[in-house]
Amino acid sequence: MESRKLQLIGGSSFMVSLPKSWIKKNNLDQGDEILLDIDDDVIKLMPKKYTEEHRVVKAVVGKLPKYDESFLRRFIIALYIQGLDEIVIQDKVISPKVVGRISRIVHDVIGMEIIDAGEDRIVLRSLTTTEFDIEGVLKRMSQIISGIIESIVDSIRIDDREGLKEIAKLEEDTDRLYMLAVRLENRIIRDMMSPSKWSEMRNILGMRIVAKTLEEIADSLFDFSENLYSAENYDEIAKEYVEVLLNVEDMFSKVMLAYMDSEIEKANDVMEMSHELEEELLAKIREGAEDPLLIYPLIDICRKIKSIGVIAINRGVRELING
Repeated sequence: MESRKLQLIGGSSFMVSLPKSWIKKNNLDQGDEILLDIDDDVIKLMPKKYTEEHRVVKAVVGKLPKYDESFLRRFIIALYIQGLDEIVIQDKVISPKVVGRISRIVHDVIGMEIIDAGEDRIVLRSLTTTEFDIEGVLKRMSQIISGIIESIVDSIRIDDREGLKEIAKLEEDTDRLYMLAVRLENRIIRDMMSPSKWSEMRNILGMRIVAKTLEEIADSLFDFSENLYSAENYDEIAKEYVEVLLNVEDMFSKVMLAYMDSEIEKANDVMEMSHELEEELLAKIREGAEDPLLIYPLIDICRKIKSIGVIAINRGVRELING
């Protein structure tokens, strides 16, 4: 970090010099305009020509470490969630088969497309840079989770055992939205490094934890539906879980509302409700009255609802003291 001294000019104006290396890097000259982004006690400087085009965040990968689809999936998704606008992969071993693998992976994330593919180069570009907001993504994830619970309950009520297999697609949708949420968070955090925005950054990090928790709740619901589908005594036990699922959906809806509205008391009430249900479910396992494979996913959801409640309380307290 460099330092500069303020100089008084003409008795009323102050001046500070800029590093020559920065001037050269940005191809600036005398008379060029500089924009000031003033944020309380922090000022950002940028050339006026620093348009959205110049702000594209780009990464170049010189060589792919491996080419199997499982590795490529982890690798491409890791690049995606960094919030990059453009990813250029340069590799002499790129074959149509590798391009096909990457294409399948890209179709599983939101807003990224292959715009160029040659013998030694693939270019991926985000077509949705600012069209989404994190809270909107979290809201959609919570809607999908409520839909999963309702789908399980409906399948049980109408004796549609095969309907439980449809849960997998909804769970995949939450995975895609989770990756989008992390991507959006990384982009925002990149612009929040000034001390004046640290409170807002903590809020963004809380959103990231909520997004991960929602993704895990969807996983637990998927596990429950798969285990229920596979249960040998399905016809005897399925309808026993309707009431507890409806309770879970009610608590989940309430905790998400408390989180979105920063309602401290409501979040606390839901945490108490979730704790009581968790204790009831644990008691059933201790008594040997229920199948642990069906109960543990529900217990896990109760605990994650409590985690969202804690974040909701923390968010509400921050807003209260910053008020």
